[in-house]
Amino acid sequence: MGRAPFSLHCRGEPLVTRIALVGLPGAGKSTVAKLLARRLGCSSADVDSEIERMAGRSVPEIFDEEGEERFRDLESRALAEAMERSEPIVLSCGGGILGRASNRELLKAHARVVWLKVDPAKAAERLRTPGEVVRPLLRGGPLEERLGTLLEARREGYESAAEAGVDTDGCTPEQVADRIAMILAGTRGPWGRSAS
Repeated sequence: MGRAPFSLHCRGEPLVTRIALVGLPGAGKSTVAKLLARRLGCSSADVDSEIERMAGRSVPEIFDEEGEERFRDLESRALAEAMERSEPIVLSCGGGILGRASNRELLKAHARVVWLKVDPAKAAERLRTPGEVVRPLLRGGPLEERLGTLLEARREGYESAAEAGVDTDGCTPEQVADRIAMILAGTRGPWGRSAS
């Protein structure tokens, strides 16, 4: 039997219209976004998928053919379009989306930003699953080391943009989605602790 949708409405109006999930590759953003959207009764979108739709090519192809700067331009455009949507949405953002100050400010102004925290070793384990595409910024070295380097480079952006954080290590995607819903409803503190 399915779980009833979790509502974040007051007098018929949504209390939360945009939720943006950020974090390292392998944190579970895409999976959790879909689950959380289903739980909240709204739609979800993946920024990388939107970029691929706009460009007509995969993210690795964009990186290889036009470089990271072009990818970041498309990422900023996809984010801006998502923030213009009027209906409630859960957005899975690429791990490096906060690298641009304009993206950080846009997210902070128009979304509830939640950082899905993951240990680089756990993220590497998740990314080694069959069928998982190697992300362009994770090429050229041991995966766990590359993820650790990315985390250190991005930590400040995650901390400054996110109003809440959820540790995903040892949790199922469903548990992570439930924790985020509780944080947004005010029954858990912003960093995943009990609100009492």
